[in-house]
Amino acid sequence: MFRSAPGLRPLALACAALFWAPAALAGPAHDGNAGHGTAMKSGANGGRLMGHGGQRFYMYSGPARPGAGYDRTHARYTVPHVTLFNEDGAAVDLARLLRRPGPVALQFIFTSCATICPVLSAGFSQAQAALLARDPATRLISISIDPEYDTPARLKAYAARYHASRNWIFLTGTLADIRTVITAFDALYQTDSKMYHRPYTYFRAQPGDDWVRLEGLLSEADLVREFEATIAVDAETTPRAVAGRQ
Repeated sequence: MFRSAPGLRPLALACAALFWAPAALAGPAHDGNAGHGTAMKSGANGGRLMGHGGQRFYMYSGPARPGAGYDRTHARYTVPHVTLFNEDGAAVDLARLLRRPGPVALQFIFTSCATICPVLSAGFSQAQAALLARDPATRLISISIDPEYDTPARLKAYAARYHASRNWIFLTGTLADIRTVITAFDALYQTDSKMYHRPYTYFRAQPGDDWVRLEGLLSEADLVREFEATIAVDAETTPRAVAGRQ
């Protein structure tokens, strides 16, 4: 039985995008080190500078609430062969994970975020039972963009906070590998020589299918509806066996 995380239906939250600032490559996040400082000074645009160790990004202010509207695009992504680490500290080959049959829902988050990430994760938390009811092979994947801070232990605590099912996987890794994954999924938006991490949710019905990328903060109902549409299209286009043929 799945439960929605208490108090995770925020009506209004700040932060429309995250600025990805250049930084030195970090060591593996699975080493358990937690001695990193957090920057929280204001940027020229009023956003707070956040992040840990070699990772820094700006958080901009702005109205954001579930169901306020979102954009949908379709694309194919080449998933890189990188080794990440799940919330139990086990090594995970991302490309191999995503080759497994079954639908996938994917987001990029970080555990110390107090703005859009709780809304993204709350959406998964509230929708996970419905997604799994549509297809029990569904996997939800949350990948940290702040790997120096987000050790497997922190991801495990974060997963518990959102009542994650066994089908919901949390991943971290080296900063280099995390950036490789974000670039592969076209999750960096560039303007005025700055990189922004946007609030994206990705759906894919089966390996080899196009991905649906949703930009914005979706309500539980929106997530379920978009997921159903994604797997319905796959069901319509997948060849069916013809009676009497082998």
